[in-house]
Amino acid sequence: MQHYLTIDIGGTSIKYGIVQSDGTLLSNKNVPTPATWDGLLEQVDLIFNETPAETSIAGIAISAPGAVDSASGVIHGISALPYIHDRPFLQAFKNRYSLPVTVLNDANAAALAEGWTGGAASTARYATVVIGTGIGGAFIDKNEVMIGSHFHGGEFGYWILDPSLPHPDGTWSKVGATAVLVKRCSDRLGRPLTGKDIFELQTAPVVQEELERFYRWNAIGIYNIQFSLDPERILIGGGISRRPEVRDGIKRHLDELCDAFGTFRIDVETCQHFNEANLIGAARFHMLNA
Repeated sequence: MQHYLTIDIGGTSIKYGIVQSDGTLLSNKNVPTPATWDGLLEQVDLIFNETPAETSIAGIAISAPGAVDSASGVIHGISALPYIHDRPFLQAFKNRYSLPVTVLNDANAAALAEGWTGGAASTARYATVVIGTGIGGAFIDKNEVMIGSHFHGGEFGYWILDPSLPHPDGTWSKVGATAVLVKRCSDRLGRPLTGKDIFELQTAPVVQEELERFYRWNAIGIYNIQFSLDPERILIGGGISRRPEVRDGIKRHLDELCDAFGTFRIDVETCQHFNEANLIGAARFHMLNA
C-alpha cells in the first residue's frame, strides 16, 4: 500500500499527515502558518523531514486556498496568504523534492474526500455546500473537479439569491452563511452570541425566526444547484452542519420548494469528513492526477 504526505495550507495553520492509498489518514498534526513565502518553504521542509524513515512516500499532495490552477501550479485570486499567489507555487516544491507533487483548492479537496470515503462514496456526480463565514463548495463529476474556466467553479457564495438587496448583500454568502445567522441573532437580541449559543436558544421566538430564515435561504441555494448541475446528491458541510437539525431544517424547506414546483425530492446529506477532509481529498487528487 502506498503512502502520501498531505499538506493543507490554511490562513492560520498548516495541517499535515500521511494518507494511505485506501484513504486512511494515519496521522494529523498542525503547525502555525508562516508569515512569509520563505518561511513556508522552510516549514514544509521540516514537515517532509519529519516523515518516519520507515514510511516510503509516493508523493506530496497539497491543499491550498485561492483560485488554484492545478495544471500550471499557480494560485490566482486572493486569500489570507497573499504570498502564495501569482507565483510558480507548485514548481517551487517540485524543485525541492524528487517526488511527484500536486496542488488543489481546499474546498475541492474536501469535496473529493467525501466522494472517496465520505458522504458521497459510490456517488458519481455530487456537489458540496460549505456553510461558514461565507458559502463555498464544489461540484464533482466522476472524480473530476469542475474547476471552471476562471478557477471559480463551486463558488456558490457569489450566487445572487435576493436581487432586491444592494450588491453584494443579496448573494448567498450574505444571506445564508453561519456568520450572517449569528450576527442577525446577536443584533436582534442585543448581545453577542456564538453559533453554540444560537442552538441553546433555538426555542426563543427571535432565534426560531432567524433559523427558519437561514434554512430557507440555504434551501433556495441548494435547489438552484440541483436544477443547474443536476447532481445525484448534495452534501452540506461546515461546522454548523454537525447539528442534525440544520440538515433537517434545510431539507424541510427544500421539500416545500420541490412540492410547490412539482419536482422530485432532492437528496441532501451532511459531509462526514470535517477537519480531515482537505488532507484526504488532496491525497485522492494526487492519486488520480500525479
